[in-house]
Amino acid sequence: MTERFASDLVFILVVLLVAALLGFLIGYFVRRYKHLKCVELEDQIAQLKAKLDACQREKQTLLAERDAKQGMAFSAKADTTQGLAFDASAAASFLGYKVVQDDLKIVEGIGEKIASILNGRGIDTWLKLSQAEPDKIKAILLEVGGPQYNIHEPRTWPRQALLAYEGKWAELKKYQDELNAGK
Repeated sequence: MTERFASDLVFILVVLLVAALLGFLIGYFVRRYKHLKCVELEDQIAQLKAKLDACQREKQTLLAERDAKQGMAFSAKADTTQGLAFDASAAASFLGYKVVQDDLKIVEGIGEKIASILNGRGIDTWLKLSQAEPDKIKAILLEVGGPQYNIHEPRTWPRQALLAYEGKWAELKKYQDELNAGK
């Protein structure tokens, strides 16, 4: 029985050795495959990051070109409409308070914080506000001020600013009386 036990033991040891060797080889190839897949995915991520950086640079270039064109449009429109004189006493008589030229806060819906945000983005006169698109104004408010400025609706602000720029104080007062918090 010892001879049979020895042969069975050798057989078991050989089978275990073969199983261990197969387990090692399978584990090795699985790890190698995972490693190669990770390297491939890391390369793809690096390529996508490079594409993203290129797209962001192109976006910045296009935005700068657009802003430069809009700036030229602002100055061209300002040049053609120069000559309107500001009359503080007429403004005060219609609105009932002292008015400073190009003070954006006379527009209903614009307070100190919004005026400072718009001034920081170059919209610092009634003329520039009157020429700004409401969607652009809203985008500026959300970008600089954050989501709490989502409640503001600037669609009436350009018209109010134009009336102020043109010195149409009676019309501005009447229009503002019809509005509810600038809306």
